[in-house]
Amino acid sequence: MKTIHKLSLDIQIEEHRKWWAEVAKENGWYTQPFFIQVWVDAEGEVEDSVSYKGLDQDWVLDY
Repeated sequence: MKTIHKLSLDIQIEEHRKWWAEVAKENGWYTQPFFIQVWVDAEGEVEDSVSYKGLDQDWVLDY
């Protein structure tokens, strides 16, 4: 039997934050603290994410 280990939501969010932070650094709009918005499905998986210069908090929304 194959065991599937799902990443916790917090870890998924941090992976998306890391990716968006790199995009922001490469394009000159990275600031700290750095916020993202994610959409999470009913199983607790991040389906999509975005970040932009004007975010002033993290947003976790239903997908």
